[in-house]
Amino acid sequence: MERYQSRLRDWRTRLTEARGEPEKTKAVREEIVSVRKALRAEGWELRLGSVDVVARGFRSDDALGRGFKRMVLSLHADGGIHYITGSDNHIELADQLRRNLSTRRIGGANEAHYLWYRVGHGLIEFAGADSEPREEFDRFQGIVEKRKSDFVRAMRGLG
Repeated sequence: MERYQSRLRDWRTRLTEARGEPEKTKAVREEIVSVRKALRAEGWELRLGSVDVVARGFRSDDALGRGFKRMVLSLHADGGIHYITGSDNHIELADQLRRNLSTRRIGGANEAHYLWYRVGHGLIEFAGADSEPREEFDRFQGIVEKRKSDFVRAMRGLG
């Protein structure tokens, strides 16, 4: 979004200067709508722009007392992100996710991650679970950094 900072400042200035001038205000708003449409076409989820996603640290079962919940997340070669949450242990959740994906005929290469997650104050936070090797979680952290918008979009209904 850094590349849009100067454009955003320009729009804000123009809107401020155009108060009481509906034609100028309308022109700026049309530019904004055009840029938003283009960004959506590129796959950006703008409604969720105030939400961030991070992957950090490892947690054990004490994570429940810190507001975390269990999740198994599957990353697919086609870019798909699928997950399941619940109170079962991570292994059982992984089995349920595999069955769900099979029933929905979602296949192909994937990698599963056993995670803890919590949502709050504009942040979706993932932590590695003891069920997953640290190296796999380190890899997952890199993927999250590169694909933040995809994760935010996939986690839309997460609560």
